Amino acid sequence: MPKVSIIIPAYNAEDYIRDAVDSALAQTHADREVIVVDDSSTDDTALILKGYGDRIIVHHQANTGVAGARNAGARLATGDWVAFLDADDVWRPAKLEAQLAASTTPISYTNRFNFGARGHLPEIQSDVTPLLSGDVFAPLLLRGNFITVSSVMMTREVFNDIGGFVHQPGGCEDWDCWLRAAQRYEFSVCAEPLVGYRFTANSMSRNYRAMAPARRRVVSQALASEKGRQLGWLTRRQIWAETCRTNGWDAGQAGARLDALRNYAQAAVAWPTLQPFKEALRVCMYA
Repeated sequence: MPKVSIIIPAYNAEDYIRDAVDSALAQTHADREVIVVDDSSTDDTALILKGYGDRIIVHHQANTGVAGARNAGARLATGDWVAFLDADDVWRPAKLEAQLAASTTPISYTNRFNFGARGHLPEIQSDVTPLLSGDVFAPLLLRGNFITVSSVMMTREVFNDIGGFVHQPGGCEDWDCWLRAAQRYEFSVCAEPLVGYRFTANSMSRNYRAMAPARRRVVSQALASEKGRQLGWLTRRQIWAETCRTNGWDAGQAGARLDALRNYAQAAVAWPTLQPFKEALRVCMYA
C-alpha cells in the first residue's frame, strides 16, 4: 500500500480550509499524511489549522504564491505519491483509494463535480470536457487545461523530475506543470467525479485580464519545447486559435466586449472557422 502525501496550500483560507482538511482526513486510504502550507495568511487560517493538532503537518512560511507553497509541501512529503488539494476544494472519501486502483501510470487525475457559483456550467466536468489518458500533450491539453489541480496525484519521483511548479504571473501554474509532465509521461484518468471544485466570485479563473497573457505564455513555452516543435503547422495554428477563443470567451463573460471581439478576431485569423464568428456575434447581441 503506497503512502500518499496530501499537499494543501493555504492563503487566507479561513472560509473553506476546514472543508478541505476534513475531506483529506476522511479518506478511506489509510497510509497518508496531510501537509498544509500556510503561505503567510493574515486571517484565522493558522488558528483553525492549530485546532487539528498532530493529525496534520502545518508549515508556515513567507508568502511565495501557490506554486511555491505546493513545492514547499512536496519537499516535506515522505509519501511515495504526492496529491494536491486546493484549500477551497474538497474530496470524496474514496478519492485516493479509487484513483490509486485506476492508475496505470505515475501521474493521474480524476473527473470532478462543480459547486458554488458555477453559473450555467454543468455539475460534472466530463459532460462538457473529454477526459483523456495516455499521451495527452497534443492536441487536447495544449488547447486548454482540462485537468483539475485538486484531482492530480503523481509519484514524488515524477514531481522532482519535472521540477515541480513554476510561478506564472497571472496564474496557469498548474497547466504549465501538466504540460511539462506530459512531455515525458503518460497520464491515467479515473472517470469518477471524486473532486469537488468550488467556484467563487474571486476565483483566479474569473480574472480574465490576468489569465489571458498567462495562457499565451504557457502555450508559447510548451510549443517551444522539443515535443512542441514536433507538432505540424496546422496543429500549432489550431492550438493558437483555441487559446485566443478561450480568452475571448472569458472577456465576454466579464462584459469586456472589445477585448472579447479582439480575441475572437485573432482566433479567426489563426484558424478560420465559424466558431469564433458565432461567439463574437453572441457577444454583440448580448452586450
